[in-house]
Amino acid sequence: MGVCVSVDLKLDSASAFQEFVAELSLALSQLGMHFEPGPTGRITEGSHEVGRVVCWQPGDRVTLEWHAATWRPDSGTKVELRFEPIQEGTRVILEHANLDNLVGDSGNELLGWFAGAIAAPLLRATGPSGLGDWITDRKARRPSGPQARQTYRDPLYHRPNFKAILNAIKLGPGDYLLEVGCGGGAFLEEALKSGCKAAAIDHSPDMVRLAGEVNREAIRAGRLEIREAKADALPYPDKIFTCAVMTGVFGFIYDPLQTLSEVARVLAPQGRFALFHGSKELRGTPAAPEPMASRLRFYEDAELEQMARDAGFAEARVERPDMEQYAREAGVPEEAMVLFAARFGQLLFARK
Repeated sequence: MGVCVSVDLKLDSASAFQEFVAELSLALSQLGMHFEPGPTGRITEGSHEVGRVVCWQPGDRVTLEWHAATWRPDSGTKVELRFEPIQEGTRVILEHANLDNLVGDSGNELLGWFAGAIAAPLLRATGPSGLGDWITDRKARRPSGPQARQTYRDPLYHRPNFKAILNAIKLGPGDYLLEVGCGGGAFLEEALKSGCKAAAIDHSPDMVRLAGEVNREAIRAGRLEIREAKADALPYPDKIFTCAVMTGVFGFIYDPLQTLSEVARVLAPQGRFALFHGSKELRGTPAAPEPMASRLRFYEDAELEQMARDAGFAEARVERPDMEQYAREAGVPEEAMVLFAARFGQLLFARK
């Protein structure tokens, strides 16, 4: 007795195999498990080896010898991933056999496990709250996956914001910059042209890897360090940066005052800080569509200024810069120019 689930994809078998292995590795890491893909691969949970690859056929199948019950070393089961061609793509099938050996009898106990551990989480994941959260995380709050990597490698519609920030903060070769929420590293790439040094954090492992790829030469030259970390607990000592920036992330920050306090803490005296955020007028537009819009927090200009002062900044002001020229310089299409001409962007400039 066991469980079998499947998903149909508009991908060929080779692509489905490659993408699924990458996505599974990332998802397991976020759940406290580590997947080492390959013919001699394995899955571990802490120091315990849960699964060992016994068959690895790219584009076709992966078979794992599974040992979940550490209290019963002899109770091994089998997990199999199959990639079967269908008319418009590939069916990915995950089958775990002999689960009754782990869960209990083949009736009520296995049924209870399936209802609580598989069916209920699946239904929640496809409900309004779960699906909306997943889409928001995947696209914006904690970007990951091939579409996010493509978008954040060259974020055309964010480049006008970059120009506004750079104009406000006026970087030079003597600066040491911190970016909080660096995404795919496109802003860092522009900022480093000033000759400054920089450090950056992001809480998405996918974005940290992408930012490292985009700025590989600066990292090799010792001009840039990128870490996976949280905005409200910056992994840096006090007073080491001359300037800091945030763009497009503040609306998703869980504890905004603590985050601004952390930025103030790591800035040297007279350190500059620039934060770009979309105002509430953007709610429901292509710049802040659902389901992201209902999960974003919007602020009044005065709120941002007061929060910066409460966090320890001596000076704080919010401007609504004219973004149209920046958008034209960045190459934004004419049909999207209305969003940049309306002054819906809030630029907070603060000094310690």
